[in-house]
Amino acid sequence: MSPGGRFAAVIPRRPDIVPNVEPDPAPISITRRLITSAVVIVVALFLGMQGFQRLKALKKESARSEGGVLPPLVRAETAKRGPYTEVLRGFGRAQPLRRAEIKAEVAGVVRDVSKLLEPGTAIVPSEATNGSPDRRGAPEKVLPVLVRIDDRDLVDRYERAREDAKGAEAEIVRLATVKGSLRKRLAVADEELETAERELDRITPLVPKTLTQSALDAQKLQVALRRQAKLQLEAQIKENVEAVKVTERRLAALQRTVLLAKREKERAIIRAPFAGRIEARHVDPGERVRVGDPLFTIVNLSRMQIPVALAAGRYAEVETGAKAKAFLPGDEKALWEGTVERIAPQINVSERTFYAYLVVTGNDTQTSAPPGKHLVAEIDGRTHPDVVPVPRRAFLGKRVFVAREDPEEEGVYLVSERTPTVTRFLSGVALVTSGIEDGELFLVTNLESAAEGSRVRLVIDGAK
Repeated sequence: MSPGGRFAAVIPRRPDIVPNVEPDPAPISITRRLITSAVVIVVALFLGMQGFQRLKALKKESARSEGGVLPPLVRAETAKRGPYTEVLRGFGRAQPLRRAEIKAEVAGVVRDVSKLLEPGTAIVPSEATNGSPDRRGAPEKVLPVLVRIDDRDLVDRYERAREDAKGAEAEIVRLATVKGSLRKRLAVADEELETAERELDRITPLVPKTLTQSALDAQKLQVALRRQAKLQLEAQIKENVEAVKVTERRLAALQRTVLLAKREKERAIIRAPFAGRIEARHVDPGERVRVGDPLFTIVNLSRMQIPVALAAGRYAEVETGAKAKAFLPGDEKALWEGTVERIAPQINVSERTFYAYLVVTGNDTQTSAPPGKHLVAEIDGRTHPDVVPVPRRAFLGKRVFVAREDPEEEGVYLVSERTPTVTRFLSGVALVTSGIEDGELFLVTNLESAAEGSRVRLVIDGAK
């Protein structure tokens, strides 16, 4: 049939005709590859076993306890019995003990402002320009002028007051001169009166025998005139004395006016009241100020105080003179070490705190405790004489685990449970009076796995 039909013609093959076909090499190639792979695998296994045996031979046999399991490794500390001083921790802000806001004491226009009057500038004394010595003979130290207020009217008022006072002084001198003259004239009048009275006494018996009555009357008139002259001089002297008193009172008033005018004139020149640093400036040249207007603020850094807030329940445990130190938060390096200067007399009920005051001493322009800086303080509190301080983390409930060396195995310790007597629990430590002896080792880690009679290995904190 045709190719499109159901059957095709079959052509018979002749047996005497053999096709020229080469044999298939595929079965031989696959066999070789299988044999080669097997040999490689066997060699690799052999070499691996040899390497494993060598590594195993090099590995040291680790020491094992009974059963082949090492005891757990835990940390321990050594008990140290003795006095223990509680350390109270509080916070405070450094404050200068001496701070002044300088205000105008006279009204006027600001004429000049020193270049030193800038925040942060150090104000230090210098030698006086006139070189005048102080009480100890050393050159006098003066502080610089920082602000000048126009003082021309004040100077005029001062000069007028001085002139008025000088006039009163001159008047007193004149009255004293007049008084001296009057006293001399009074002395002469006294002599003349005495002479006239003696003459009257002499001639009175002679009338009418030797002298006439008119001569006697004339002598009596002379006596009366001399007596009147004396009285007038005495009255003038009295008036002079009163005039001197009045003038002296006026002079005293004028001298007070001079002093007040001088003070007002001096108040127009404002110096730094003490050595320190300028904190703030409130005035500029050309401004008109009134009495009481602020000019600048200055602080002295030689003595700084730190009021440290402590829990009210510890009020009776802190004493004046207790050791203290202050440092920045997060920095354990102490900025200052000293003692408590004073303690507040009362407790702040709303905050349930009281203040212990630390005083930091530096120099006039620099301090180790910057003003306004929050600081952490540690202050010594109550001292317990004979206790073992044990960290709170060493307690599991009320129990503590103590370790002693195992006599049968070196480096292994046996654990025993204790329930010590605690006199006081602090924030991070418990003060034990009995139940733990000096020199014993107590566990501080892996307490959940510890038990009576268990075996552990130790890492002793603080051991050399």
